[in-house]
Amino acid sequence: MSFVRKALLMVALLLMEVGTARGIVYIEVDSPQLRLYKLAFPRVVATGPPERETAEGIDGLLSRDLEIAHLFELLPREELPQRGFFLTPQQVDYGAWRDTGAEFLLSVGYELRGSTLVLAFHLYDCAQGRPIGGRRYRSLRTAWQEMVHRLMDDLLEMLTGRQGFFTSRIAFVKTASRGLKEIHLIDPDGGRRTPLIRNGSINISPAWSPDGRKLLFTCFRRRNPDLYAVDLSNGRVKILSSRPGPNAAGAWSPDGRWIALMMRGRSGTDLFLLPARGGKPQRLTDTPESETSPTWSPDGRRIAYVSDRTGSPQIYVMDLRTRRSKRITFIGGYNCSPAWSPRGEWIAFSGRWEGRFRIFLVRPDGSDLRVITSGIGNHESPSWAPDGRHIVFSSDARGNYDLYITTVEGAGPWRITSTKQDETEPAWSPLLSR
Repeated sequence: MSFVRKALLMVALLLMEVGTARGIVYIEVDSPQLRLYKLAFPRVVATGPPERETAEGIDGLLSRDLEIAHLFELLPREELPQRGFFLTPQQVDYGAWRDTGAEFLLSVGYELRGSTLVLAFHLYDCAQGRPIGGRRYRSLRTAWQEMVHRLMDDLLEMLTGRQGFFTSRIAFVKTASRGLKEIHLIDPDGGRRTPLIRNGSINISPAWSPDGRKLLFTCFRRRNPDLYAVDLSNGRVKILSSRPGPNAAGAWSPDGRWIALMMRGRSGTDLFLLPARGGKPQRLTDTPESETSPTWSPDGRRIAYVSDRTGSPQIYVMDLRTRRSKRITFIGGYNCSPAWSPRGEWIAFSGRWEGRFRIFLVRPDGSDLRVITSGIGNHESPSWAPDGRHIVFSSDARGNYDLYITTVEGAGPWRITSTKQDETEPAWSPLLSR
């Protein structure tokens, strides 16, 4: 995103807030009794001269975001009162909305001013009969998708007390012609697909820096799997590790100072810590078996990884201070691709169960194992959204591999890619442009 475009979008900070009920949590997303709340969402309306294409685009994208958020049951629009105009707090007939069964009401309006789009929303608590909050955004009209995602994240934060996840991106590997592999970016709804790494080679294992400004990946263009980082602000690519053998599965530490990665060991592969600014790597494991796929705990004190030291790939957790490891998976003969949740309470992984790979969750101490995906196909390479509730993964349920999103409750899944090429190894970014 250019500086000018980003600056215009950030005019959202010059926003209008109406009665934001700060400190009140309306939806407890961690509650065992979490359910879908009834939301009245009338069609997006113009507050100036209307433009059908703009209205339909905003309405469709916001509806998609609300579906993927999986906190709401949208009430049928044909049964809603007070339709056709942008509802301000003084206009809301709370009794009429309560009669529809609505618990919350979302009213969204837009106005086009030349090349500028102004987008606004009001959110209401129908049960209590009061406004929750409202905001206004202004940017180039070409940035309308970013504005809608920002609106959605702000709405989620007003209701749950947590930041949303729609102002993030998902990096993934796309198989191109002749077996080449590219790295692309996509929004959580499946929109704004952008190629990032296209260099006529094989590029795998994307991983985000903690600030979302850089992306690690492994590339074979020098006939060795070397580790690189691309600066997303200018596209510059820098080689970080080029030792003979694999320099792969890189993962930035939460403070950005270290990169855990897999490199050649004595007979298999071992884990190493590489200073992010350059320097000699430090060995973490030293076994004749193979270790790979490191993922950091949010506090940076532990790493989960995969080892086949017992004869099959299993998940282990290492204490970085003592260098001692503990096995945490014992069910299933092949468990791989661990991903530590942003809040630290779960490790997601892909495990083979009854002949197919599924997405599992387990506590870092190995307790409370649960499977969250089912159905046809294999489900692989989980990656967490910034909210710690949504997970993206790849699946061949429809033949080739596509990307899907689910939740810790096993909702969905929502398919977000649908090309004829395999799309694998998703990596979910932290929140961007906040």
